[in-house]
Amino acid sequence: MATVIALLVVCLPLITIGYIGWCYASPWGVCRRCAPGGKNRTCRACEGTGMRPRLGWQLYVYLRRLHHDGTH
Repeated sequence: MATVIALLVVCLPLITIGYIGWCYASPWGVCRRCAPGGKNRTCRACEGTGMRPRLGWQLYVYLRRLHHDGTH
């Protein structure tokens, strides 16, 4: 059991840092609603572009705006 916990302690920060880097380097991902059939003009998730921001990027923008609104 201690080995599993030690493995999680080591791997979880690496995975998190990797995902943060991935979202920073490539903030846009393929829209899951439009992906099977290509671009869909009526898709509300991506507004017909076929690309939408990743969840990590959305969280980053939300926290950045929250900090900016709180300091000004």
